[in-house]
Amino acid sequence: MATRLALVLASVGLLLPGTPPPVAVLSLIAVVATLLVSLRWRAGRLAIIVLLLVGIALRLAPSSGFSDVLEVSQAAAREMLEGGNPYGQGFPVSVPPGAPFAYGPLALLWYLPSLDDPGTMELLAACLVLLVLALRGGPLGLAVYAVTPAFVVAASDGSNDTTAGLLIMVALLVAARSPLAGAVLLAAATAFKPYALAWLPGLIAYAGSFAPLLAFVAVSLLAWLPPILAWGPDSLLWSFRRADAIHAQPYYSLAYALRDPEAIPRAGWQAIRVAAGVLAAVLGFWLVRSVASLVIVGSVVFCATLFLGWWGTFAYVAALAPILCWYLDEWLGLTTQRVIWPTDPVRSVTDRVDSRWPVCHPGRHVAVASGSSR
Repeated sequence: MATRLALVLASVGLLLPGTPPPVAVLSLIAVVATLLVSLRWRAGRLAIIVLLLVGIALRLAPSSGFSDVLEVSQAAAREMLEGGNPYGQGFPVSVPPGAPFAYGPLALLWYLPSLDDPGTMELLAACLVLLVLALRGGPLGLAVYAVTPAFVVAASDGSNDTTAGLLIMVALLVAARSPLAGAVLLAAATAFKPYALAWLPGLIAYAGSFAPLLAFVAVSLLAWLPPILAWGPDSLLWSFRRADAIHAQPYYSLAYALRDPEAIPRAGWQAIRVAAGVLAAVLGFWLVRSVASLVIVGSVVFCATLFLGWWGTFAYVAALAPILCWYLDEWLGLTTQRVIWPTDPVRSVTDRVDSRWPVCHPGRHVAVASGSSR
């Protein structure tokens, strides 16, 4: 049932309006053909393979969207390599010209292996997420990640949210078993793109102590202190402030949804989104009782902070996609219907990890059975 549901969902996601790219049509044919096969034979493994290949093919096709994030990151990294300051200035390669590099120091290093084509790193991140979802064997989560247009476009339109999503997913998966190690990885994700900070309050609640906060602060100091000392705190602050101010028109946000957004000053919209994020974090702190609530509360804080202000972008949801798709089948009660590969290596690895690093639970709540993420 889960396999057929995933194939139906993928088919619907591939019904694109207008003139679809040829790869979308071919993908739709492949998915529907697999669905027909599943009506007669067991096709779980075939479905996973088809969804994996479809997800990769869609991301390799030319994107219909455009973001200048990677172009700015490329220019900033080259500025750094030439001995200049990647912060505190606007880069002419952006659209409109003059956008700053408003990301963490890890983002300067992440794209160095493919600096001439930083989009390669985003495609690799997307393919890695697709691969681990396929190995996990949850067809529904894989189908959602493989064909959702926003996730597909974000992987190749020049944004950096796909990589951010991979880093956040790894941090939260580790945090479920070791909040301290998860905090270290979450600090690294925040040093790539600061919005990963949204999951820190929930992680503190999940751990039932402030040890993750101390680890997060320590690693953040290691990541951020060198650029602050090298280029000055003023240049970093200028870049982040400029990134908020450069967007003249609201987009993909609460301000965009309202007919008269200028009735509230830009500073007011900034205050609204920050207040909404803080309120969600405070309220959510008392709701975190499991891995699921940790992930969901952080996602709510993330969305409140990024979408309830003046400007946002659909690409932000690509940062939520990996971790939500990882748990989607489990949350819907479809764990028993996951696709099992020969010798079931997923279960073997999971059992070994559970025996050494079992899933933990908030210290102030009654613990549930080890290995659960309800």
